[in-house]
Amino acid sequence: MRNIPTKIGWIEYFIISVIFLTILIDSFLEKDWIGIVIGLFVFLFINMTLFSIRYKLDNEFLYIYSYFRLYKKVEIRRIYKIEKTWNLISSPAPSLSGRVEIYWSGYNSVVISPKYFDKFSSDILKINPSIEIK
Repeated sequence: MRNIPTKIGWIEYFIISVIFLTILIDSFLEKDWIGIVIGLFVFLFINMTLFSIRYKLDNEFLYIYSYFRLYKKVEIRRIYKIEKTWNLISSPAPSLSGRVEIYWSGYNSVVISPKYFDKFSSDILKINPSIEIK
């Protein structure tokens, strides 16, 4: 099983982190314990969400992990199209740029963000050469 590196949107992460760290600092200075707890919880949730997303590939399946558990298991022989997208739908894709939508078996799809699209597409085409890449 091969790991597919995940692309993380560092600019988006930085902006969100600055906002919540500012809230935390302000809450700490004002001794607002509820604000501190909520700010820490949200900051930890964002970090856990972004850094728990993983993709793995073997000769039969693409495995998508989120929150340290299996989110989707896509059978590669059923994939018929992969295309780059700017779709902002909530998905296991921690970057707004470099998103890829994978279609399989009718109307099923998922959006991911592999760090190296060319390497990802060539690896998956070796397994199923009939996939349409856009």
